[in-house]
Amino acid sequence: MKTDSLFYRLLQVEPTLAFDLAGIAVPKQTGYSFISQEIKQTAFRLDGIAEPPADQPDAPRGYVEVQFQPDDDFYPRFFSEILLHLGQYPSLHPWQAVVIYPNSTVERHTPATASFLNLPNLHRVYLDRLPLLDSANPKLWLIALIVADAAKVAPIVQKVQAHREANPAEGIDWLELLETVLVYKLPTFTREEIQKMFGLNDVDLKTTRFYQDVFGEGRMEGRVEGRVEGEAAMLLRQLERKFHTLPESARQRIAAADAETLLVWGERVLDAKSLDEVWGH
Repeated sequence: MKTDSLFYRLLQVEPTLAFDLAGIAVPKQTGYSFISQEIKQTAFRLDGIAEPPADQPDAPRGYVEVQFQPDDDFYPRFFSEILLHLGQYPSLHPWQAVVIYPNSTVERHTPATASFLNLPNLHRVYLDRLPLLDSANPKLWLIALIVADAAKVAPIVQKVQAHREANPAEGIDWLELLETVLVYKLPTFTREEIQKMFGLNDVDLKTTRFYQDVFGEGRMEGRVEGRVEGEAAMLLRQLERKFHTLPESARQRIAAADAETLLVWGERVLDAKSLDEVWGH
């Protein structure tokens, strides 16, 4: 499972979730969208922008990065992308930057970038320091679900489900959010295990998109293909960030690879100095 792609999928469903994690107050959270936007004439792409509605000038624009792997060049690249984006997509909205780490040991910075860390606009979130499950905000329970060990998943799902049943008029599709996490996190669980975790009867389960995507007749093959496509897209993004323009041969190699190979290459990107090192040459 690629954790950052799961976070981005969840943020697309709940665009202000990063603000909740960072403790940033947003005047009105409705109307936000979460987008990926290319910066013209560069090799940069901002993957996560919580874009506020135009009729709420006090609502901040959020630049969000999920950083679960060490990256010595992260902060120079991140702030370069933000400044370029502000120049090419000007807005009257204030801006905030949120970086989500699993823990502080993953973070990398140098004396040259230390001053950036004192910016009031920058919010560094270390998930292992947050009482996610004890929070009064049930959205943060979903983040706890993402980083939890498999053995601890069921109690968290049950907690979210109990909140959903107790607050039917809340206006949040908790079942959809749960499905979003579980479809990535637990691809090998059986139908019976999923039923037990959700606490749903057979009829309810068959009406959910999660059931239809995973257990629907003829869907498993397509779902596996979709996961491979997702891994390929993630690897292309990592390579473009590190090596910028890629030759067509690299794209063809990635398109032809299976999921296991893509995962191996994705791990090598972190330390590779060239494309040949990524391929293992």
